[in-house]
Amino acid sequence: MIPTINNQELKHAEYLKNNWKLKEALKILDNLTNREEFTTQERFQFYFLKASILVDNLNSKEAAKFADLAYKEIKELNSDYDTIRILLLKCYIFASLLEPNNQLEMINEAEEILTRINPKFSQEFKLMKGHVLLNKGRYYCGIGDLNHCLSFLSEASQLAYEINDKNLIVQISKWLGITYDVRGEHNRALEYKKRYLELAIELNDVQEIIGAHDTLGIIFTEKGELNEAIKHLEKGLSLCYKINSWKTFIVSSSLFHAYLKGNCLDRALQCHDRMGNLVKQGTYKFNEVAYRLQEAELLKRKPDEISRTKAEKIFKEVADKETLFIEFKIIALVNICDLYLTRLKETCNLNELDKIQPYINKIRFIAENNGVYSLLAEMCLFQAKLKLVSFEFKEAKELLTQALNLAYIHGLNLVAKRVEDEQTELSKDFIKWQKLRKSGGKIAERMDLARLEEQIQILLQKRNYLKGNISG
Repeated sequence: MIPTINNQELKHAEYLKNNWKLKEALKILDNLTNREEFTTQERFQFYFLKASILVDNLNSKEAAKFADLAYKEIKELNSDYDTIRILLLKCYIFASLLEPNNQLEMINEAEEILTRINPKFSQEFKLMKGHVLLNKGRYYCGIGDLNHCLSFLSEASQLAYEINDKNLIVQISKWLGITYDVRGEHNRALEYKKRYLELAIELNDVQEIIGAHDTLGIIFTEKGELNEAIKHLEKGLSLCYKINSWKTFIVSSSLFHAYLKGNCLDRALQCHDRMGNLVKQGTYKFNEVAYRLQEAELLKRKPDEISRTKAEKIFKEVADKETLFIEFKIIALVNICDLYLTRLKETCNLNELDKIQPYINKIRFIAENNGVYSLLAEMCLFQAKLKLVSFEFKEAKELLTQALNLAYIHGLNLVAKRVEDEQTELSKDFIKWQKLRKSGGKIAERMDLARLEEQIQILLQKRNYLKGNISG
């Protein structure tokens, strides 16, 4: 949603940006020699364009500096719609920096401007309001308030269809798909993600087509429909290579996980090797961390303890690393828990449960601190199952109640249904648990009855806890 640009050099840079030739666009902006002759409007356009390119190039901190400069320039011009545009760009930047309070501040300021604009029935007003509502929905998705998120996205959708703005509709479809996925309503999420792909193809927006294939690949991987997942991811990857997209690594990573889930380790390794070449180019910092995580996931699959110890070391390094992308920390911490569960089953040593607890605490802290309530509910469920393994039935029931309350409060309907099913199963199996306790039942039997493997797989596969913070 870039403001109308008049300067020819800036127009060309905008054209390159729209065709995702970000390096070429930045080069034009950096080489502009007549900037001191710019009007206030042209300075605003220059700073706005540079900020939007930098954030698309995953350089959000630098983007924030130029967005601030653009905001100062537009204040002099007193242009309401351009002020809203820069506020929404700043909102997007703050979302990528995981700064929700600043994100909300930008939305509130944009809404305040909307209240004083007339006429309120114009196309441009409805377009701006639609984008503000979209960003408000994204904000509430980010803090885990999915009920409010869906309310604002639905309102934005009504406006977008009313004015038939397909660029806005495609973004709303994307975020409805993400939100329903986080909510646990995967079939409904799939409907919106398919709609997202259809609209992206209709608009011939190649980057969004790639994003749609990637999200569909992820959801089909989680559903276990791996042929369908691989079909979408390979289509997305083919387009990445065609336009030299910055999403090449992201789609390759999704394909890696599809092969890993299908136990096609040779193909997963081939994906990993290709991503290694992208890491060597040093384009994006998060590539290296993701690559290391995948290396550890491959090592974890090997049966020997040496490989697992190497995997554990990498997971702990990633968990301790400072990063904006908390998904990496979550993946690393869940995998450490999984390694300890494997050792618990193999050694029957309950001390492994004590080793898991600090990592559970770290995951819960991240989930609470970032408002990732779907993850928090799943962790309560995970802890309840661990308590069953050690025959702490009262604590297990309390944790199930916590999980259910979280699910109800934050609109996680299908998570709530799963927790209710767990409570029913516990009541039904309680005599079995009592018999196991009296007989000192084997650890493997307890883990199977608690269905711990099922829960850890949910935690390992649930890639939408971060609501698209990497690929946006």
